[in-house]
Amino acid sequence: MGMDRVFNSPWTRKHDDPRTAHIPKAPIIGYPKSLPELIELCRNRPPDRRLKAAGSHWALSQAAVSDDTFIETNDPRNAHVAMAQTLHNVIPGCLNSGFLKSKHVAEQRGRRTYLFHVEAGKRIYQLYAEMDQLIDVGDSTTLAGVMNHRFNDPGYGGPWAFHTLGSAGAQTVVGALSTGTHGGDWDRPPLADAVMALHLVTDGGKHYWIERVNGDAPPLTDDFLMSLQFRGEELGGPDNFEIIRDNNVLNAVLVSAGRFGVIYSVVLIAVPQYALHERRRLSDWQDIKQQIKDPEGELYTDPPGVQHAPSRFLQIAVCLTPHDGFHLNRVGITRRWEVPLTAAVPGHAERVGNIVGFDPRTQSPLFTNAGTTHAYTPDPDHPGQAKAPSMLEQACADKSFLKGVIEESIHEIENFVKSNGAVVSVGIATVAAAGGAGLLLLIPALFLILAVLAAILDAFDDDTRLGEAMEDIKNKLLAPDDPNPLRRAAGVFTWQLIANKAFSSQQGNEDFDAISYAVMDSHDYLDVSCNVNVDSVEVFFDAFDDKVIAFVDALIAYETMQEFRGKAFVGYASLRFSARSGALIGMQKFDRTCSVEVACLRDVSGSQELVDYAVALARNPNMNAILHWGQRNDYERPEVERIFGDSVLEPGGNLGFWREALARVTDNGRLDGFSSEFTRRTGLEVVTPRIGTFGVEPSTVPLGGTVAVTWDCARNPSGTKLRLEISSPSGVVVPAAAIPMAGSHEFRADQAGTYRVTLVATLSADDGSGERTDLQTDTVTAH
Repeated sequence: MGMDRVFNSPWTRKHDDPRTAHIPKAPIIGYPKSLPELIELCRNRPPDRRLKAAGSHWALSQAAVSDDTFIETNDPRNAHVAMAQTLHNVIPGCLNSGFLKSKHVAEQRGRRTYLFHVEAGKRIYQLYAEMDQLIDVGDSTTLAGVMNHRFNDPGYGGPWAFHTLGSAGAQTVVGALSTGTHGGDWDRPPLADAVMALHLVTDGGKHYWIERVNGDAPPLTDDFLMSLQFRGEELGGPDNFEIIRDNNVLNAVLVSAGRFGVIYSVVLIAVPQYALHERRRLSDWQDIKQQIKDPEGELYTDPPGVQHAPSRFLQIAVCLTPHDGFHLNRVGITRRWEVPLTAAVPGHAERVGNIVGFDPRTQSPLFTNAGTTHAYTPDPDHPGQAKAPSMLEQACADKSFLKGVIEESIHEIENFVKSNGAVVSVGIATVAAAGGAGLLLLIPALFLILAVLAAILDAFDDDTRLGEAMEDIKNKLLAPDDPNPLRRAAGVFTWQLIANKAFSSQQGNEDFDAISYAVMDSHDYLDVSCNVNVDSVEVFFDAFDDKVIAFVDALIAYETMQEFRGKAFVGYASLRFSARSGALIGMQKFDRTCSVEVACLRDVSGSQELVDYAVALARNPNMNAILHWGQRNDYERPEVERIFGDSVLEPGGNLGFWREALARVTDNGRLDGFSSEFTRRTGLEVVTPRIGTFGVEPSTVPLGGTVAVTWDCARNPSGTKLRLEISSPSGVVVPAAAIPMAGSHEFRADQAGTYRVTLVATLSADDGSGERTDLQTDTVTAH
């Protein structure tokens, strides 16, 4: 049974407008089910087709978009079989005996570790559910069984966990790590750095096993066993497979925007399962922003009386809509600590549940609650139990929206108006400027605003998206053409009341313990209307650089200006922190990196404008910022070279190592099947031509004799040009006519002396940013 394919079918991303396909007719979408099918697909690529791997379609960047042909590792529509198995053929089947012995005593942060080998289509929630199961140490097909049988150590039976995660488990594991996805664990690097090895299939169908090297430690796998496993004819034969043990190559492929090929599988380091305590507190940006720069400050250290393990996580969610008369902005500060894992720690039942069978589509165990529930939220009235879905969660699940917030705002304004300003709710007091005299002037106008809010409630349509509803509310409240300045002021005040009330309801004070994944994966899997038609940019800084604060302050100032012009941002800005990544073009370039994510609902006018402003500000060279590869990324090649190195004037740097690794598996760019509009625009391509073979024969000739020049430079990027220069003993340079990438040329040596023959290969950047060359020279003497 061959690989499934569909032709001229719509292709879209999760966060796009669901009513309009991002690509109305993708020429080919392929659904390989196995490594042989994937190799065959890459081997038989027509010359006019380019390929791109796709996972869960979560990326907002053009990096995830193919020029024409998509390779789906896990169909988001759940109609085709996914490459989502947990594999045992290499782990433990091909492990090096020396590594096994060293693995027996290996530790990470004082704890032993484990290895999971999974196909690219495995979703994060599926893998953390599997990690959380006990492994039968009597089963010798598992690593736990091997450690028990060979070393009499039954301590590898789990359960296990990811060392860190982003906030959404619906992404595929490979999709998340290959764009640099991260969480907020400031003391550890992102998910990509947990990869010990990966299996890559490249253009032309050749496949590579690429391993991390750890000093003088034994290699992960055994060459002979790997040869038996992967050099069979069904995988292209002995010459179609290669093992690479090189950290630069691994760290290049890890974050690569899909340019290297399709990552078929990865080997990940897991740590023993653990529990987390999460604490969230409301504050104001203006009060805490300077603390970000202090590594010994309150944001990174344990508060008095805390008995947990050291602090490890920091997130600062910022409400860009101001309060207190435009002077302050609310923030929700979330921190986490590890706590002892006990049977009483909740989260497993709510986020994973029980195994109820085997899913033939994902080729994995099927769990009742993995990827099927709201985010875990504790019930303060019933410790250890989850709270019922919030109003917002219910709204997103049934395509309604914030009726409750609007109704509560109406109630607070009514009490304030009817009492002539005597009854001031917490929400109104928060939004109003200190003093309140100016607020009393708004009472007549607020009375009119009540009628507007009542009309909005009457017109609610349950089929309207959240963003569309907020656009309607915004237009009615932020009416810049209203000739009455008090009515305009009352509308702005009410908008800020609603925005801050919604923000506080989601970022309010909270304390709870839960199993690791229930805390880290905060995605609501029942949301069908709130996280659509979204745009998002994420910008990375040195956490201790003043530019972090300047960037957020600029976003706040922009939003304040918008609200006076009838526009507004609906979304969130969130700061998260992580350690430096080893990935060559990973965004986490600093020992403590701060990322500022700005995400919006595009249905609301003003939201897209603010994200556009954030992108433009981040691209300013004075900001020294880096854009996320998997989110909005408008980079051009010179910017990428400035940030990661390897410009024409200053070659080398991390991007130079990245390009060298790409050259190694693509015949120096000749195999361009995984090139795309995005990789060409951003310079994620081989840019330096190479002279292949070059010869001048004979080295000496009699006067008038014939000299033959031969060359083969076919292994080069498209657009490479060759020039042959022949310099006679008299110094005259005679360039040969235009020459092909491989060929020969003859000339007569009719002058006595030495001839210099030079072959020059040139590759010019499409954007005119420079040209790179390689050359070789040989000589021949005539006498």
